[in-house]
Amino acid sequence: MVAYDSKVLYEFADRLYKQASRIVLSYTIAGVVIGLMLGGGAAVAAEARDSAWVVAIVVAVLFGAAGFSMGQEKAFSLRLQAQTALCHAKIEENTRPR
Repeated sequence: MVAYDSKVLYEFADRLYKQASRIVLSYTIAGVVIGLMLGGGAAVAAEARDSAWVVAIVVAVLFGAAGFSMGQEKAFSLRLQAQTALCHAKIEENTRPR
């Protein structure tokens, strides 16, 4: 039979916080890269070669901002999960018979 081990919850919460700290940057970079590809592709397809970089940069900034926003929301969700796990661990510690 498996016994309760609060260390697992603490490790889980720690991992979630580490993931949350990296996810905003990851989503922002992904948004910028996707924006560059889509903006550059759209500019080339529209035969606006002179302004292709301007269009690509504008679209990249917009997608980067959207990625940043989505990353913030995901990071918040991960931090909330971590806090919930820590709360469960503390409840168990405080209600354990002595």
